[in-house]
Amino acid sequence: MESRWSDKDAARLGALELRAYTSRLIGAEPSLVLHGGGNTSVKHEGRDHRGRACRVLAIKGSGWDLKSIEPRGFAPLRLDDLLALRERAHMADDEMVEYLALSLLDSAAPRPSIETLLHAFLPHDWVDHSHADALLALTNQPDSQAVLREVYGDEVGIVPYIQPGFALAKVALEVFERNPNVQGLVLDKHGLFTFGATAHESYERHIALVGRAEAHIAAAWPGPAAGTAAESPDDDAARLALCLRGALSRERRVIVQFDGSARVRAFVDRPDLELISQVGPATPDHVMRTKRLPLVLGAFEPAQVTAAAEGYAAAYQAYVRAQQTESGFQHDPYPRVVLAPGLGMFTSAASRAEAAVVADLYRHTMHVIEAATALGRYTALSQAELFAMEYWPLELYKLTLAPPERELARRVAVVTGAGSGIGRAVARRLAAEGAYVFVTDLDEAAAIAVADEIEASGAAADALAFDVSAESAAERVFGEIARRAGGVDLVVSNAGVAATAALDALDLDAWNRSLAVNATGHFLTCRAAVRQMRAQGLGGSIVLMCSKNVFDPGADFGAYSVAKAAELQLGRVLAIENGAHGIRVNMVNPDAVFGDSKLWSAELRHARAAAHGVAVDQLEDFYAGRNLLGVAISAADVAETVLFLASDRSAKTTGAVLPVDGGVRGAFPR
Repeated sequence: MESRWSDKDAARLGALELRAYTSRLIGAEPSLVLHGGGNTSVKHEGRDHRGRACRVLAIKGSGWDLKSIEPRGFAPLRLDDLLALRERAHMADDEMVEYLALSLLDSAAPRPSIETLLHAFLPHDWVDHSHADALLALTNQPDSQAVLREVYGDEVGIVPYIQPGFALAKVALEVFERNPNVQGLVLDKHGLFTFGATAHESYERHIALVGRAEAHIAAAWPGPAAGTAAESPDDDAARLALCLRGALSRERRVIVQFDGSARVRAFVDRPDLELISQVGPATPDHVMRTKRLPLVLGAFEPAQVTAAAEGYAAAYQAYVRAQQTESGFQHDPYPRVVLAPGLGMFTSAASRAEAAVVADLYRHTMHVIEAATALGRYTALSQAELFAMEYWPLELYKLTLAPPERELARRVAVVTGAGSGIGRAVARRLAAEGAYVFVTDLDEAAAIAVADEIEASGAAADALAFDVSAESAAERVFGEIARRAGGVDLVVSNAGVAATAALDALDLDAWNRSLAVNATGHFLTCRAAVRQMRAQGLGGSIVLMCSKNVFDPGADFGAYSVAKAAELQLGRVLAIENGAHGIRVNMVNPDAVFGDSKLWSAELRHARAAAHGVAVDQLEDFYAGRNLLGVAISAADVAETVLFLASDRSAKTTGAVLPVDGGVRGAFPR
């Protein structure tokens, strides 16, 4: 490991700015900390709420990541209040948390780390803590103390595993005071603390100690074996993802992601996989996200996968019953990590982002397990110790602080023709309600732009190019969705084209193009969606974007009107055929939605204006004036109706047609 320190960057920074700078240096190394792990602190001169000078401990606040932390991410506490606790013999966790809150100098500051007292008790101004992979490979050994002494001699203190909190702070201080000349403390099965009189000293000590662990490992292990990964994930991964999502969503839906990379294949294809993967996590900090153990699949047929998932859940429930003494609370019993020899790794969570975090954590766990195995024998904490962390009241309390899930949370949505107009508005609306949205469009650049808009808003979206009229494209797109998300819950089949001409003047290519996109395209999209929904066994909702022209066609618009009528009939048959599978199919009939719609090209505007005998610049007013409410229809209006039909608000509605046209009498559903 190499130092990232820059004298130029660090020059003239104040205490908090320098603390943020060195924290980001540590956070920039994935092998040191991941996704909120680790913490850092600085002791400096400050002032209390009355303006009096006092010593302040500024420590990383809860919810902040070392990779991106800013000065405002540190919680300032009165150091004298914290040091007063060094004389205490015992302190309960809830009492400690309340004490820390009362010691804050800023009521708006983030909650201080649970390891605040350990940072406070050490006499150094600068303290850095990480969960370095290399250190964990040394500590996760049956004879970890002997291994650590071989690597470091007396240059570090060794702290036995104790759950974070007051007791750990007291024991760590005792270990330090036995040899105040140590450069750091290694917490067994947990990580590394370094400290110093300056930010530079503490950081360089950290890098040097981790580097020595890496060098020790390298002498025994050259690194992961070369895995065998296909150039692109195959259909087996997509099929297995669908099956897994159904099996793992029995209590609550989850997003399932697939990783078939060479690194993952090197691990899952090991002959000793079932032995080394069933020991436990590299550090208890991961257990809340990855669970104690992954599920290893021995067979990939749906019935066997379901049985394996249920077997895992039963074993997890037994583990909880054996350990639990007070609360009856239990986490979702299904696995978060599933290892499939010959394919790769699947991870599951409530959201795309969280599933990616689980995958990232377990990829690092793979490295620790393999390095530790090469050094000797990989070990982990006991079931009781891991249970204590997984069901730690302070961790459970964090769950109560999370905001309620949005209406479409945990749902995967696909919107076709979403690069503009109605499709864009629908994609944005579903994402705003929590869905993970796949924005698809023939125009890939337009789809990417919409997905980027959604991502910038803080919601989740991916973009895929999709020619709905091509059978191979439907198979490719839905296969990719299965590998990225585990399958689909909501489908809005919206892509369409419009050709204008009287039927006797219409050429065959234009007729066929209209049928290919406006009828066959919806068939191909819905067929792929229904296959996935049935494979998952979780039901689903399909919304077909039809048209006012289904019931009230217009002259010179025959190709469009005929194809849209076929689309509506397609939706009715789909509703009939899939109700028993919990799949709802409903239709929306908009009229004259202009905005940024690509459907309303200049050519189409001129043609429809001529058909209605109005000037082109009066066309939008004409359409607004002809409906009963006398209103213009926007893409956002249509999106609200789609949300109703896609969501559980309409859980008992299927085969319905809802007009969004302001009231066109000739288009009343009948």
